[in-house]
Amino acid sequence: MPTPAPNSPSSAAAPQQESYKETIISIVIAFTMAFVFRGFVIEAFVIPTGSMAPTLMGAHMQFRGPSTGVEWPVGAAQGAQGGDGTVYANPQRGISVQDPISGQVLPQEDRRLFAGDRILVLKYLYAVQQPRRFDVIVFKNPTDPQQNYIKRLLGLPGEQIALADGDVFVRTGTAGATPAGDTPEDRAAIWGGSGWTIARKDVVTQRAVWQRVYDSAYAPLGDVGGVVAPWRPSSPGNWKLSPREYVYSGAAETQLVFDQTGRRTGVEASPASRQLSWRINDTYPYNEASGWQQVFNVSDVRVRAGFTLVGERRSVGMHLSARGHEFRAVIDQTPGKAEIAWRAPIGAAGVKGDWAPLVSASVPPLVAGREYNIEFWHVDQSVQIWLDGTLVLKAEYDWTPAQRLEFVFGRPLATVLQNQSMTGANQLANPSLYSGCDVRLIFGASTGTSDAGGFTLHRVGLDRDLFYQPASKDRGRGMAALATNPFQPLTLGPDQFFACGDNSPASLDGRLWETVDPWVDEHYPPATPDGPRVGVVPRDLLLGRAFFVYWPSLTYNAGSRSSGTGSGAAPVPVPDFGRMRMIW
Repeated sequence: MPTPAPNSPSSAAAPQQESYKETIISIVIAFTMAFVFRGFVIEAFVIPTGSMAPTLMGAHMQFRGPSTGVEWPVGAAQGAQGGDGTVYANPQRGISVQDPISGQVLPQEDRRLFAGDRILVLKYLYAVQQPRRFDVIVFKNPTDPQQNYIKRLLGLPGEQIALADGDVFVRTGTAGATPAGDTPEDRAAIWGGSGWTIARKDVVTQRAVWQRVYDSAYAPLGDVGGVVAPWRPSSPGNWKLSPREYVYSGAAETQLVFDQTGRRTGVEASPASRQLSWRINDTYPYNEASGWQQVFNVSDVRVRAGFTLVGERRSVGMHLSARGHEFRAVIDQTPGKAEIAWRAPIGAAGVKGDWAPLVSASVPPLVAGREYNIEFWHVDQSVQIWLDGTLVLKAEYDWTPAQRLEFVFGRPLATVLQNQSMTGANQLANPSLYSGCDVRLIFGASTGTSDAGGFTLHRVGLDRDLFYQPASKDRGRGMAALATNPFQPLTLGPDQFFACGDNSPASLDGRLWETVDPWVDEHYPPATPDGPRVGVVPRDLLLGRAFFVYWPSLTYNAGSRSSGTGSGAAPVPVPDFGRMRMIW
C-alpha cells in the first residue's frame, strides 16, 4: 500500500488551537466595535416617566377590563422623591382604576410595577439629516444636562410657535413677533397676523397618536351594572343595538349621535374626580393613579366603523359641529360621489349660513353585502374621508391662531386677553372657555325613502387627537406656559428647537421649564440678546431620534401578575414581543 505524499490532505498537520492571546484580541475587537456602534450609531435608552404615554411608557401597571377585554396601561402612582427624580414603590398598593370603555371600577388590589419601555435611538442622525417636525427626539435636558429627555419635536429653527386649541401653528421669520405695545390688542395681533399656518402631521404619525375615546369592539357583552354605549339613534324603532353590532332596518334617513351627556356607568358609585361622562376631552387613562389632571375639550376627532350595506341607494357620512362651524363629509351611494362641505356662523350666535361645498370627487359605488372600513377625520384644520385605508377626499381650511381661538371662545382673542390683564390669571388655561364638539354619523336615503336599504355597523369607534395644553408656570399661579399665550410668545433662533410630550397634562417640557442650566446658557446663548433662553433645546444637545421599542416592559405570568408581596412565589418575567414596535 503506497505511503501518502507529505503534502497530501491525508497527511496535513492538525490545525493548532487558538492561543489565549488571539482569543483576547478577538474579544477586545468585538467590544471595541460594539462600543463604537453604541457611541456613534445606535444607543439603547429606558423610558423612566409617562410624559410620552401611551406612545412610550415609563414605570406603569397593566390592566385588563374583565367585561370588555380591553387592555390599557396606567402610570405608576408617585412615591417618595429622590435626588434624581421620582421614585416609585413596587408593588403599588391598593390601586383601583376605571375601565376606559365600560367605566366599571375595578376592585382595589396590589399591582406589580412594570419598568419603562426600552428603546433604540439613532444617534447623530441629525448630523447628516435635518430634524423633522413631529420626530420623537432624545436630547440633553437644558435645565439639567445630566438628564436625557425624550419628547416630540414641534418647533424648528427660525420659526414662531403658537399652541392654540391644542394644535401647533408656525410662522417663519420674526415679522410680527414683537408687539407694538403691551395691550391685549397688541398681544392678540401677534397671533392674528399673516403668515401663520397650522402644522399638519403626516398620515403615519397621525395614525400612531390617535387616542381612543370609545370602541364598540370592546363593549361589554354581559350585564356589568348599567353600562350604556354612547351612540344614540335618532329613530330608535328601526335600530337594533346589540353591544358590538348596530343594525338599521329602516328606509328613511337616520343618525347615530355620540351622546356626551351620558355617564359611562349608571350603577357603581365612584369618587367625583373620576371621568365618568363621555365628554370628548384630553383625559388619559394612563394618568388615573396619579389623580386626574385638568382636562380640555377636544375637537380634533376620528370616527370609524365597519359598514355593510344590505340594500342599495344609501349615503353614509359624518356631521360635526365644532368651533362655531359645521362640517359634513359624505359618501353618496347613488351618484358615486364623495363630498365635504361646511357652513359658517353668521349674525346672531348659533345661526349658520348655507352649506358651502369645499371639495368633491367621484368614487366607485358601495357594493351591498361587502364590509367597508370607513373613517371620517377632522384634524389639524382638515376634514378627510378614508375608505379601506385609502384617502378618498380631503379638504383643508386655514385659520390663524387668533381666528381659531375666536371661534372656540365665541369672542375675539383680545377680549379674553383683556380679562387676563385685569385678573392676572392665565385666561387661555381655563378649560371652561373651550367649546367642545358634537359628533354624529349620518345615513341618508339617496333616491327616496322607499328605495334605501338597511345596513350593519361593526367596530364603531371614536378617537381624539393629541392636545397640547395651555398650562401655567410657577405652579399654576398665572404665568402662561411658553408658546401657549400671546403674552408668552416663542420665536426660535437659528439653532433652537421646541419639544413637548404626548401626555401633555403630565409632561414637564419646553412649555413649563423655568430655568436653564448655567453651563448651557454660557455655551449656547441665543442669537440675539432678547432671544429665548428658557424652554428651547440647542441643536448641540440633540442626541438623536427614537425609532424602535426593542424590549417592551416585561409582563408577568397570570398567577403573579397582580399579586402583592405576600403572594409567595416571585413573578416570572415574560417579554411582551407583541408590543415591539416602531416609534412614530
